[in-house]
Amino acid sequence: MQVVKKTKSALFKLRLLALSFLHAAFSASLASESCVCCGKKSFFMPVCHECAKKYLLGFFPPGNGRCKLCGKILLVGNDLCSSCREKRLLCHADSVFPLWPYRLWMKGLLFEWKMGENRSISPLFAECVEKAIEALYPGRGRGDIPLVPVPPRPGKLKNKGWDQIEELCSIIHHRYKRPILRLLKRVSSQQLMKLDRMGGLLIGCSSYKVNAKKLKKAAKNGSLPLEALLLDDVMTTGATVEACAAVLKGVGIRKVQVITLFIVD
Repeated sequence: MQVVKKTKSALFKLRLLALSFLHAAFSASLASESCVCCGKKSFFMPVCHECAKKYLLGFFPPGNGRCKLCGKILLVGNDLCSSCREKRLLCHADSVFPLWPYRLWMKGLLFEWKMGENRSISPLFAECVEKAIEALYPGRGRGDIPLVPVPPRPGKLKNKGWDQIEELCSIIHHRYKRPILRLLKRVSSQQLMKLDRMGGLLIGCSSYKVNAKKLKKAAKNGSLPLEALLLDDVMTTGATVEACAAVLKGVGIRKVQVITLFIVD
């Protein structure tokens, strides 16, 4: 029985991998040839090489000029943005580092990738995340702090064959040799980004749970860390990263920092 289960699991993973390649090839064949930023030919990428180098790979670094809690770019020289000064938005997540603001053509870029399933940009996003991790942890080894992906809604991998955050983590793991800990699972399909902050926090608390099998395995082989880095695509109200960080701290992880590609500010 155990052999049958393992065989089925291996076949399912192979099916997902095959679907992943097919989706990538299909999205590349249908992708817009124009850059969403400047409109120039971009050769099957939604953003051209010049704009990617200037605006994506040259993201605003952590530290000075950013809110030390939520990561928003500051207009004046304070440690915290006005929102975090008035009322702390994040309690369980120790800090958030968003790479880019969710504005103007950036909205189109995220839509092309996430909703349009144009996966040709996934390796570029993975490279940007890797650079962000290196900026956050200068001098630290790549195996020191594991990356924890925010999990997809139930059934997404089976129905669509891919998830954008899972794909990023897979690329980062294989290309940059960073450990991935899939300690979280999502038990609700409701989208938190469509709720206000209070509603998102209330729903979020019951939307994410610890993956008991992964936790048991990590505890058994001694790979459960004291510090972890949570990865998501966009932060709107902060409800998702808060809920996930609370779960991670509940199993003994003492520090949870967050990287998101975009932030709605």
